[in-house]
Amino acid sequence: MARHPQGSLPTPRKPARPAAASAARLAMTALALLAPQDALASAAPEAPASAVAQARPGRSLALDEALALARQDQPAVAAFEREAAASEQAALAARSLPDPQVSVGIQNFPVRGETALSPTEDEMTMYTIGVMREQVRRSRREAETARLRSEAAVSRFEGSARERRIQRDVMLAWLEAVEAGQKQRLLAQVIGDLRTGRQVIEAGIATGSSTAALELEARAEIALAESRLAEARGAEDRARGELARWIGAAAERPLPERLPAVPPPAGGAPDFATHPEVLAANAEERALRGEAGVARAERRPNLSWSVMLGVRPSYGEMVSAQVSIPLQVNRRGLQDRRIADAEARADAARLRSEDRQRELGGDYRSALARYRSSAARVGILEDQAIPALEAAFKAAEARYAGGQGTLEQPLAIVRRYVETNIELVEQEGARARAAAELLYLSGGPAQ
Repeated sequence: MARHPQGSLPTPRKPARPAAASAARLAMTALALLAPQDALASAAPEAPASAVAQARPGRSLALDEALALARQDQPAVAAFEREAAASEQAALAARSLPDPQVSVGIQNFPVRGETALSPTEDEMTMYTIGVMREQVRRSRREAETARLRSEAAVSRFEGSARERRIQRDVMLAWLEAVEAGQKQRLLAQVIGDLRTGRQVIEAGIATGSSTAALELEARAEIALAESRLAEARGAEDRARGELARWIGAAAERPLPERLPAVPPPAGGAPDFATHPEVLAANAEERALRGEAGVARAERRPNLSWSVMLGVRPSYGEMVSAQVSIPLQVNRRGLQDRRIADAEARADAARLRSEDRQRELGGDYRSALARYRSSAARVGILEDQAIPALEAAFKAAEARYAGGQGTLEQPLAIVRRYVETNIELVEQEGARARAAAELLYLSGGPAQ
């Protein structure tokens, strides 16, 4: 397998032959070696105990369609958008002055003496009505508006990151389900051939063309293949369950019989500074810087004013006006510490953003290494291992037909051939999943 320069990726190839069909053909060829023609004819074929999953209704679910379905209705993504809308509404409200307050009261109402409980006889009794409001400074209101808008940006970037993760999870679940189905078809064909072969071996014991040990070995091979088939069925069920989390009932539709060649993103490593998760971390830093701005604005106290009209029933009316100014006698212990708290949290958000960029870079290099490793192994299995096993089987077949050698060698080659084809399917799946990770990190699935 040729080496590729850093940043470039090998183009995935389709196997030269369907793995299930080629393995089954070689297994059927091996049956002809196991016994004379009369024994082969006398062996009644036995239906395999395990079969591929029952046919599912509907048309096949392609990967592009699954991704499109996953974009349509995702409550988690919609929730982030609603949070962003809420923050934007709060930002608009923060620019306005607070509403004034109306106060109504009574002062100096007598409860003892000659004028007790009289609302009009005591000259000191006065009824009041007034209005008051805190005059929040414009600088503080603008700082609060900027902070809330940054929080809206955080929610939107988190929603975008969530959508991209969903696209990746859909791709991985779809690929795992297709891989599991492909394994099931391969194993079901192999099990059917092994069962027929076991009958042939059993029929050949009486004629001396096979042995009881060989028949027991065939039984063990059938059991091992059925165990792997059960594992593949469980893997498909789990993958479809994960897929149903995102696309609902469409996850039960039939899937393609073979893994597609998922193209990785072109070019080298992307700029992770534009990844939604990094953008969300940057927006969070801006929101916390906004909190620091609000804390700085609070160092300039707001004025509160009130105007009140007083009415005494037997005398004239009076008007009172009042202005309140907070005394920041502990600025170093309150306002300055609030600023320091917000700045420290903003610094922590900046560090998390830097760490996330490094983590994404590490994930990209890891996925790239997995993709290249799987692509190399697929090439070796297709170009070298499988052709070599086919040639080895033909040589063993010719040797046995010439009266030399035993049945153990061709059977061992068939067993290794089946295992190699299963490994090929697994490596194709690993290559496709690595490509899905690379697309996620580069922004491909979300597009």
